[in-house]
Amino acid sequence: MLPDDLLDDSTTDLGSCCGCGTREGVRNVMMLNMRAPVPGTGWGCVVCDLPSDGAVAVLCDACLDRPVKNVCVGFAKDDKRVSVETLSSAPFDHDPKKHADD
Repeated sequence: MLPDDLLDDSTTDLGSCCGCGTREGVRNVMMLNMRAPVPGTGWGCVVCDLPSDGAVAVLCDACLDRPVKNVCVGFAKDDKRVSVETLSSAPFDHDPKKHADD
């Protein structure tokens, strides 16, 4: 979660919350260990050589401790969401061997 002084909610628009659907106070970005619906639009890792294919969810503060229902399709600002249940069950995660020096 970003500190309040670094986030200006009036200019930041991440779209609707992937938990409850609100557009108010959506300021948290969560990286999931699943593949994103659209390759190249999620999270990745330069250390592991992971492509930016990891699923991303954006959440309001109230949904941080709740199960994620939806994930972003494309970029968060595009405000397209799909159920997390539709994603592939194949894991997408860091390679611990490549992070041995961390």
